[in-house]
Amino acid sequence: MDAESDLDPILVIDDDPGVLFFLRLCLSRRGYRVDTAKNGEEGIKKIKANGYSAVITDIKMDPLSGNQILSYLRGIPGNAVPVIGMSGTPWFLDPEKFDAVLYKPCSVKDILSVLHRVIEDSYLEGKKNRYGV
Repeated sequence: MDAESDLDPILVIDDDPGVLFFLRLCLSRRGYRVDTAKNGEEGIKKIKANGYSAVITDIKMDPLSGNQILSYLRGIPGNAVPVIGMSGTPWFLDPEKFDAVLYKPCSVKDILSVLHRVIEDSYLEGKKNRYGV
């Protein structure tokens, strides 16, 4: 991985506009391109239309939860994009299923560390970082 700007964007899915604003600001200041979705349905539409280097999703959302987003992503043949689950209600999150987890509130340092690790791991394992065949 050369530079964050060479990567596909990061998709952040959360129903809290403040969280979306905060993550977009923090990640873009570190050189990442960031796309956001205000709920799971919008997130799925964006996933179908674009490639992403990683997806960060809140867990407790309506009508689609972060767990449902994860199931959708894992069901895409050839998909290996890392998924980070993020929640203030960790009992709704199964850490074994996600590539990484973040518990709200979390620090910018924690977010960047986890994001860098999962993206780096996906490249080291030779995983494809785009959706589709």
